[in-house]
Amino acid sequence: MDVMQAAYRVAHDFKQGGATGLARQMGLPSGTFLNRVNPEQDTHTLPLGMAVAMSLAARDFRVLHAFADTCGHLAFLKPDLSRVSDASLLEMVLRRDVALGSFAGVVESAIDDGAIDPVEMARIEETAYDLAAAVLEMVERLRGLRRGSRHGQ
Repeated sequence: MDVMQAAYRVAHDFKQGGATGLARQMGLPSGTFLNRVNPEQDTHTLPLGMAVAMSLAARDFRVLHAFADTCGHLAFLKPDLSRVSDASLLEMVLRRDVALGSFAGVVESAIDDGAIDPVEMARIEETAYDLAAAVLEMVERLRGLRRGSRHGQ
């Protein structure tokens, strides 16, 4: 999704009053905000700081994901490892392996008939994100061990 389309959707899909409700929550004039998130509006632009603020206020990160995708990157939620013990590292490895198995199973099922339909592709992407998140969780935990910090002990 295009970054400006994502901003438009985040604003207009806001559960508490749409774009005007989000503008109100952010303390912004709704008319100006509506113009800033309108992809067809050439005279107003959405400042980066405002895009961050609206994403946080709406707790909707489609702008972040669209920005990352446009730049050839992926964005993942950082795990909270503040209370993770060293013993739980084994659990992280097992979660990663379960996620890898799920991903392999979804791909195998999707290619079984020689074509991947949109529903199958969405499931592949979902399980790929789960797998990547599990690996990144382990990386963050190992980074803590490298620094010598002992979380949860």
